[in-house]
Amino acid sequence: MQKTYKSLQAQMIYVILSGLPLVLFPNPLLELLGFEPTQEVWIRILGLLLLVLSVYYQRLSKFGNDQIVIATVFGRVIFCVGVVAFVVLGIGKPMLLAFVAAEAIFATWTWQEVNKK
Repeated sequence: MQKTYKSLQAQMIYVILSGLPLVLFPNPLLELLGFEPTQEVWIRILGLLLLVLSVYYQRLSKFGNDQIVIATVFGRVIFCVGVVAFVVLGIGKPMLLAFVAAEAIFATWTWQEVNKK
């Protein structure tokens, strides 16, 4: 019987809560993060991609095998390293590190769930 991954269910909720504002009303979130408001479609596309990811996290939380779930941990670590690099290089605002913190917490939780005996 396959494990249920509570950490991926929490990740799904986090991703939905990050993606919906970017699709529906991106500028308040952008301003909160220290970025200029925009009318560009790209920020909404990013939000849509986050919503698509939430579907994957939901299905993985119920049916994923350990190897695929571990792949999500590695992906989230790569994301964290990339965002930290953007901030260090001055490309991204330091407020983005809040996303790094959330991702790191959820990735660590998932790693621990996979490695439970």
